[in-house]
Amino acid sequence: MEKVKVLKLSEITENTSKLVEIEDKKIAVFNVDGEIYAIDDTCSHAEASLSEGEVFDCLVECPLHGAEFDLKTGEAKTLPATQPVVSYKTDLDDEYLYLEVGEDA
Repeated sequence: MEKVKVLKLSEITENTSKLVEIEDKKIAVFNVDGEIYAIDDTCSHAEASLSEGEVFDCLVECPLHGAEFDLKTGEAKTLPATQPVVSYKTDLDDEYLYLEVGEDA
């Protein structure tokens, strides 16, 4: 597992999201009431960007078909998605956000 610096915390204000790319992975980062979450950006049901979805109750709604994913676990909570997306461990250090990525992420 590799810890990668992805952005300054000031770049993602409260209750917003941001798309980051690490090598060939697109990852959606969310700041929900000051808590930072990171999941794969691409919906497991269809090719849609979750970073563009609406967030409520620590869930993100896919903007294409409305499937909801848990920001903490990546679990698909509603149809039409049935498969989870990968969630990433986040860490803050010196005002920067780090993600743990790698084979087991």
